Amino acid sequence: MKTYNITNRMSKQARKVIENAISTNKKYSNSYFFTPNPSAHGRRANEHEFLEQNPDFCLIKGKNIIKVAFTYAESCKNVYYTLTVMVNDEKKDIRALKNLLR
Repeated sequence: MKTYNITNRMSKQARKVIENAISTNKKYSNSYFFTPNPSAHGRRANEHEFLEQNPDFCLIKGKNIIKVAFTYAESCKNVYYTLTVMVNDEKKDIRALKNLLR
């Protein structure tokens, strides 16, 4: 898990991963209606590719530790996506990341 320290001024890398997480969440939030790959090999390949493109990461801002984890799975009939944002081991929603970009 990659860790980024955020001070008053955010680094380009940290901004990029936060923006990627927000755009990925926007794209996959309705993934239940997506059509999965018909073959098992294709489904596992899609899952592996998604996790390579969207690795989990951790942000440290002052005393707050923000952990972001992605989950993507395809079954025979459905596609499942979950974004988990934890601030100091307390589950939050995507607004916690959006507030960091302000």
